[in-house]
Amino acid sequence: MRDTSPIETRELSDADLDSVSGGLSVGGSVEGLKATFEPGPNGLPVLKGGSVDSVSIDVSDIPLGPAAG
Repeated sequence: MRDTSPIETRELSDADLDSVSGGLSVGGSVEGLKATFEPGPNGLPVLKGGSVDSVSIDVSDIPLGPAAG
């Protein structure tokens, strides 16, 4: 079993999103990406299968204030 971090979620109001100047900052990374493709219609590749070791996504520049609870 892998060690995983809990995911924290919060609902954001439209006013909170409207007050973000310059938009959101979003970043992240993917480690251990493996994918297998096969030829599809018109020669376009079609994903046959794959795996990912870990994914990280960071979103910032949203004024959330104190945690609800």
